Parts: sequence; C-alpha cells; structure tokens
Amino acid sequence: MDDLFLERNNLKKHIPVKQNTKTNHMNKLLLAFVFLAGFARTQTVIEFDNMETSSTTYLSAGWLFGATSGWFTNASVSPSTSAAILGVGNGSSGIEQDWYSLPTVTLDPTKMYELRFRVASYTYSSASATRGLDAADYLSVQVSANGGTYVNEMRITGNSNATWPYTNTGVVIHTANGTFTNSAAPTGDVYQAAAGASTATPATYTLMLASNLTSVAVDFYCRVNSAGEEWWLDNIELIQIDPLPVEMMSFEGLPTQSGNLLAWKTASEHNSDYYWIERTTTSEFTEKSVIGLEPAVGNSTMVSSYTFIDNDFEPTMNYYRLVQVDKDGKFKIYGPILVDNTADKYVVKLINMMGQEVSAGSLNTMHGIYFEVYNDGTMKKVYK
Repeated sequence: MDDLFLERNNLKKHIPVKQNTKTNHMNKLLLAFVFLAGFARTQTVIEFDNMETSSTTYLSAGWLFGATSGWFTNASVSPSTSAAILGVGNGSSGIEQDWYSLPTVTLDPTKMYELRFRVASYTYSSASATRGLDAADYLSVQVSANGGTYVNEMRITGNSNATWPYTNTGVVIHTANGTFTNSAAPTGDVYQAAAGASTATPATYTLMLASNLTSVAVDFYCRVNSAGEEWWLDNIELIQIDPLPVEMMSFEGLPTQSGNLLAWKTASEHNSDYYWIERTTTSEFTEKSVIGLEPAVGNSTMVSSYTFIDNDFEPTMNYYRLVQVDKDGKFKIYGPILVDNTADKYVVKLINMMGQEVSAGSLNTMHGIYFEVYNDGTMKKVYK
C-alpha cells in the first residue's frame, strides 16, 4: 500500500482531476446551527458535493480514473446520484482502486473546519450471497493540509462481506492529526464495519481538521477486488466552524455585607475581550449606567467564573446588566437581573444541603439546593 500511496501522490501532479457532468443548481451556502460537546458554535457549509449538485469549487470534484467508478443512481442520500466504485474482479485479482478527488480550497487560518460525508456499501454489481466488503477493502480519507503531502487521516474497512445502507443512523466523529495509526479507533484511525448485512455500521462520518489551515485538499481512496464489493459516497460537505463569542451559563446577583455581589459563569469563550457591568434603578440603561469593567479570559473551552462587588448602590430596587464585548468590538447583553436593596437586609452566609457554610464568593459554584441566610435571621431556600 505504501507504493500505491506514493504512486497516487505522483499521479496527482500529472493527471488532471476527471471532470464530472454534474450541474450546479445550488451555488449558495447552507447554514446550520449546532451545539457539540458543550461548546457553542455555528457551522457554515462553505463547499459541498452532493454528486448531482455541487458548490462552485467542488463542481470539479471527481474520480481520477473512472475505469470501474463513476456516478450511479441505484442509491443516494440526496436524489438521485452517488459516487461509487464497483468491483469487477473475482477476489483473487489485482486491487481495483480509484481516488475521488476534491479540489483545493483556500481557508481562513483563524477558523476551524470539518469534513462531513456519507458512506454505504451495496452489492448491485453481483447477486452472490458471498459479496460485500471484506477487511482488505477500505476507504481512506487522505488530506493535504496547506499544500503538503496527502496523509491518511481516517480509514473505513469492510468486514466479512459487510453491507450497510445510507439510512443507518450511526455517526463517527474523528480528529485529524497529520499521521496515520493503523489500529482501531479511537486510539487509532481505523473504523471497521460490522460483519455481514448491518444496520449498526455508521453511515455518517465527520473528520475534524487541524487548526491554522490556509488550504485543504481531500481525496477518498477506495479499493476493492471482487464483483459485489462496492463503496458508495454521497453528500460531502466542507464546514467552517465559528465559535460563538461566549456561551453564558449564569448571571446572578445578591446583596451581601460587602455590597451587591454579581456573579457570572461561562462554558466557553472565543475572542472575548471584557465585560461591562451596568446598574440602574429604572428599566432604562444609558452610557451613565456603566459602573465597572472586568477583563475576559479571551479564549477558553473550560468553565470560567467571574465576580464583581458593587458597594455604591441606591437603597432601592437595583437592576444590573452585563455587556460582553469581543476583541472586534461586537457585543452581547445579558440580563437585566434584580437585586432588592429596599431594606437593610443582606446575605451573611450561604449554607449547602450538607449544612456546611460556603462563602458568598462561591456563588458561581453552587448548584442544586442551598440556603441564603440574612442578617435579620431569616433564610431563603434557593434552587439552582
């Protein structure tokens, strides 16, 4: 396989990508919003190849050779075409191989990207019960980052005449790291299909690309060697990941002996610069409402906690707002929240469900049920 891989890199320099006959009816970007792994972000499809329709750049995607590969309508995710390689050998013949090649795309190195695609295994080229993909039949996702050499970043193999449809609901998310480890995922880079006909083998795959990319080109290397061994590929998407500036978890306030304690907590931050704290005794906030500024952590995928003490408030109902400002000047407003200062009453301690006293400064870390104990001896049960 090493020789074949080297041969493929040499061929790429001399053989133009086979132009397909797909029409470009969908040249606009698709937008979707998701939350993954607790990290708020938006996803934008910047290039796509649905086989029957493609974005402008991916319109030139195609098979390098096309001897036993092409576009077929027997099965598809989006109607009505897939790219597929169909085996024609007898199991002992030479390897039948081809690369489905995506052209180079220029990227923004400040963004993150992922490649999502759909894979299935059918047996339209042979009715034999022994047909299907074996362990020696595989599809490798080969990535050229920043104009470099193509590297195997993910491999999907067959298994004892494996077949599975596009309708399977399993999902694989894998991270590219610039090397290939020929062992089972997640430690390695190889995903093996379930043996035989399966509804459990994943049909949707996502490859998380490396950071700081200025360009990327991707090939799907497919190999078989027998009739009835078929790789089917559809709905390829190159997705740009835009982390939302801040994923706010909570913003709270309570009166304490030291002043009004404001506490807020974020699950993640991206390009965050600072926070304005605003106070008013009415429902209107103006530029004169700003009472303080707290620097932000900037970039983080971990929980971050902040506190601010206001000891110059009016003895009335005080409304607070939090304004989060990005390094590019964009901002988002959280609140308002209300702190009641109409009476000379304030929290002197917090008690958890174990009866243990915790400091008011740990408000961000409180969860479940706890009690606020006031200076007049009264208590308030809080659910958080």
